[in-house]
Amino acid sequence: QVGGAGVAALSLSDLLFFRKAVHGQEKTGGGVFHHACGVCNCNCGVTYRVKNGRVVEFAGNPKDLMGADGKLCVKGFSALRGFHDPCRLKYPLMRTNPEKGRGVDPAWKIISWDDAFELVGKKFREAYDREGPGGILLFDRSKPWESHLWNSIGTPNFLCHVDTCYSNHEVVGIAMAGARIWGWDFANSKYIMGFGYDQPGKSKNIHQREFMKARAKGAKIVIFDPRLSVTAQKADLWIPIRPGTDLAAILAIIHVMVKQNLVDKEFVDTCTIGFDKLKAHVEKYTPEWAEPITHVPARTLRQVARESGTSRPATLAYHKRDAGGPTYMNSLQTAQAMLTLQALAGTLDRPGGLFFPRKPKLPGIHEVYNLQYPDQQKIPRFDDPENTTPLAFKSKKAGFSTAADAILKDGRTRVALFHKYNTTSFTNPQNLEKALKKLAFIVNVDMYMTELGEYADVVLPENYWLENGGITVRDYQAYRPQVLLDEGAKRLFDTKGFAEISNGILKSMGLTQYVVDPKLLKSKQLEALGITEASLRQAGAVYDSEEPFKPKGKFKTPSEKVELYSTVLEKAGHAPLPEWVEPAAKPTKDFPYYIVTHHLPWMRMLKNCNDSVITDLQKENLAHMHPSLAAKIGVKAGDMVWLESPLGKIKIKAAVTEGIRPDTIMTEHGFGIWSRGRCVGCGWGTNEGEILPDRTLEEMKKWKRYVAGRGVGVSDITVNVKRA
Repeated sequence: QVGGAGVAALSLSDLLFFRKAVHGQEKTGGGVFHHACGVCNCNCGVTYRVKNGRVVEFAGNPKDLMGADGKLCVKGFSALRGFHDPCRLKYPLMRTNPEKGRGVDPAWKIISWDDAFELVGKKFREAYDREGPGGILLFDRSKPWESHLWNSIGTPNFLCHVDTCYSNHEVVGIAMAGARIWGWDFANSKYIMGFGYDQPGKSKNIHQREFMKARAKGAKIVIFDPRLSVTAQKADLWIPIRPGTDLAAILAIIHVMVKQNLVDKEFVDTCTIGFDKLKAHVEKYTPEWAEPITHVPARTLRQVARESGTSRPATLAYHKRDAGGPTYMNSLQTAQAMLTLQALAGTLDRPGGLFFPRKPKLPGIHEVYNLQYPDQQKIPRFDDPENTTPLAFKSKKAGFSTAADAILKDGRTRVALFHKYNTTSFTNPQNLEKALKKLAFIVNVDMYMTELGEYADVVLPENYWLENGGITVRDYQAYRPQVLLDEGAKRLFDTKGFAEISNGILKSMGLTQYVVDPKLLKSKQLEALGITEASLRQAGAVYDSEEPFKPKGKFKTPSEKVELYSTVLEKAGHAPLPEWVEPAAKPTKDFPYYIVTHHLPWMRMLKNCNDSVITDLQKENLAHMHPSLAAKIGVKAGDMVWLESPLGKIKIKAAVTEGIRPDTIMTEHGFGIWSRGRCVGCGWGTNEGEILPDRTLEEMKKWKRYVAGRGVGVSDITVNVKRA
């Protein structure tokens, strides 16, 4: 991408480079190789076949029995095209036009990696010397090499997307039960209840497989959701609850279970603490109280409570962006109520329920290389110097919700690195784009020229995940230690893995004591497992300890029990029991409708939006509405409408369906790309994030009692819709 805002078409030199790179690829021995799929974080085991030096086929690894069990989802099959995509970034780029903004030509200049690292190191070191380590902002995920860069620099300003994703569930899991809960045993459940849960509808292979096994075995499935999702279509009962009120429904279900002695007494007596306080607390939360709030009949709430209390094992289904995720400002309370309900059912870390993942105990980077990182605790975070939500920041995560506001109000000159994040990763991105102009220097690490890359001063092209070698530790689902072998394919372009990029930046900053050899980490971790790379490959590239499932007897909380009354939350200034609190936004005369969002099953956070096969399935997002609403505003399917919130408006095509509440509109995420660097996906649809809220620190302080996870409340806003 040279001399323009991106690339609308490939030049002849690009095509020749692509042909040479692809057909020149070699893999020693040829044949079939192994990897953990990197399209999403399920990390399903895959195999890939090389023929005549070219990767020609992807398939699920049949040895990965605890993962996708030899299957690939639609996103996994898109990986072959993603790997060979000629629109990928091929070499480092430097901005030569200092002006920044949408439609502004950065006038990119191709530079070498040495020159790129020298420039990044110089700018980062200047900020480091001028402002201290806190002068550097890292927007990244807390994976090993990413965390290594952050820890080595010593900045407290590590900003991660989890407050727009799963931080509520994680903070609640750690506070109440000592660990985050990422695993599930749906296949052995007899009753599954979900609130906004739609992972099978998002083509999450691991979720989908377990969920459908449960359904085939006769488990009853109940889904609370304002719209008829794919998962709700597979349920026995769909309950179109009013958006933002799931908390009230769960509190009412808990009330009935407690009142009618439907809890698992043995689990509650031996593994929990605080039941008496909970019992008194939920006395007022009757189904009759909840009915006008949720629009769910009291008799239905009682029915669900009785069925779940008498159908054992019963479980909840939740994961990331559901009702307890980042959706509403009361979502942490919802997540807290969810975990409480799971404990009362007696299936927390028990068969047929939810469980804590068992990761193998492998040495980390600092242990392998005997590193002493700088102390970050004494430096205040730039986005929350008063540490309003210490439990969210304790896990070294969060920060998206107030990032733009903090940058705009910041009195210091800072630099930033964004890794695999785009402006579309943020709600209210127009506010972020204003903030980006204030930063002194921006580095963007990605595989494509993205919208955020258009604001960068240096763009560093990262490997496609298939080009990285090493091992992958199963992040969730596995209830026993599991590791997959990653056999990296030969690189097609002049790109680098993040470990190499991290080393290059640290070396250029003069922090050479933290520059380490990534290969040593892999060998030491395999050594800790007692295996070799050869033996791992011979075993099908999957290490499985085959340890039987052992339910936890003690939990990593102050009481060593599941704390229904959370002393950890209480100590941090948050509600120790799940309390009813209204969502932040209610319908008004000007904005009378709720809005919910959906992720298409074939899309992965815009990462594969340049795949012409994938994007051909749906070229734009739609405003899905009930026929009564469509008639009210005088539109039919296919007509254009304005969807407006207090933050702005987007023009979008209407879709009409019976499967949604009349007061609710749904649209899909993953559209509205304006950078021409994504050759295929550019210009399709609109970015619904432009009408969804970010937050200010002042708002978070007002909500302190209920925002321990710092969840942004991405749908906690109301909208209007009019014919365009």
